[in-house]
Amino acid sequence: TSEPTGAKELGIAFDLRQLVKDVLELFSDPIESKGLRLTVVLADNLLPEYEGDPVRIRQILTNLLGNATKFTTQGEIALHVAVAEDTVNTTTLCLKVRDTGIGIEPAAQAKLFMPFTQADGSTTRKYGGTGLGLAIVKQLAQMMDGTVGVESILGQGSTFWCTIQLQKPSTQTVLAKVV
Repeated sequence: TSEPTGAKELGIAFDLRQLVKDVLELFSDPIESKGLRLTVVLADNLLPEYEGDPVRIRQILTNLLGNATKFTTQGEIALHVAVAEDTVNTTTLCLKVRDTGIGIEPAAQAKLFMPFTQADGSTTRKYGGTGLGLAIVKQLAQMMDGTVGVESILGQGSTFWCTIQLQKPSTQTVLAKVV
C-alpha cells in the first residue's frame, strides 16, 4: 500500500485568484437571494501562480462558504485570503470565512471539526447537513500541512479559518509587463 499523494507531490500549477473567483460564483446567487453582503479580501502579496492541489482548496472554500451561507440570515459573509508565512519555496495561506450568522456556543466549538458533529441536534433539524463538512475541511487542511480553527459568539456570528501550505512555482517565470 502506498501513502496518499500530498499537495507537495501533486504540484499542479494554478491561479489562486481565479479559483477563488470560480468558487464565489457558485455562492453569488444563494447569498444574494438571502439579501446578504459578500465581501472578499485577497492579500496584495499573493503570487499569480502556486503549485498544490486546487481541488482540495476548492472543496475547503466550498464547505466554509456553504456553511456560512446556510447559517446566516442577515448581514454579511466575508472571505479573506492572507499570506500567513512566506519562505523561499513555500507560502502558507490563511483562508478565513466570517459570517454574521447564528454563532456557536463555546462548549460546542471544540467538537465541530469531528465527523458527524454539529452544534446541537436542533441545528441538524433546522438547517440540514451531514456534519461532515468541517471534518473534511480539517482533513484537507492537514493534508496540506495546515490547521483549522473557529472563533464564534453565539447569536453574533462565526469565523472559520484554515491554513494551507502551497509550493511556489519551481521555475520562476518572468512575466512581461505590457506598457
